[in-house]
Amino acid sequence: MSEKDEVLQQISEIKSHLVDKEAFFPYNYSACHVWSIIAVVLSLSMVSAYEYSILFGSVMMFVLISIGFMVEGSLTKKVNESYDIDDCTKRQRFIMMTFLMMSLFLILMSSVFASYKLYSLGLISWLFIISLGYFSIGFVLNIQRFSKMAQFNMIAALVLLAIGVYFELLLGYDSLYYTMVQATVIFGLAVVPTSIAYHQRKQENETKVGCGV
Repeated sequence: MSEKDEVLQQISEIKSHLVDKEAFFPYNYSACHVWSIIAVVLSLSMVSAYEYSILFGSVMMFVLISIGFMVEGSLTKKVNESYDIDDCTKRQRFIMMTFLMMSLFLILMSSVFASYKLYSLGLISWLFIISLGYFSIGFVLNIQRFSKMAQFNMIAALVLLAIGVYFELLLGYDSLYYTMVQATVIFGLAVVPTSIAYHQRKQENETKVGCGV
């Protein structure tokens, strides 16, 4: 083993020893890219899936969300291994369970809204509630970009809801309003999170290089 490898191994051992494996929350920003793709697919296919049948739409949503959690779990495990953490930490488990409960609730609500053709309301619900989850990640990890994004998304969701209620635009999907809601969801839950993940990863890599690790 070379001298450099020995130094890196010692640093890894010290880092692992200092980490509180229950409170620590390593985060793999690749998960944001996965959820961004799912957000786009969900936004573009929701209407056609539910128009085919409520059951088919619900199953499709469940499958998409399940894929997202499985991929994120695999990515989280990969990050944890670099800190010699065998299982999820308490914070990771809390965030994952929070998002899981939110997602199941949203699938149920989307089915109800779809039965009344309130597709815009379904998308607005996803935008608002998933943004709450991103806000919790921003708070736990002290990432202000996530917190600000979540606040912007929740305000946008409330504004869209107010417009839809006031002008009676929530029913149906063949309108400029629905397209605007769809675009806002894709921007808020796909484009912005991907951008934030890119900048956070770049910042962390620069920090590691600066520290000589």
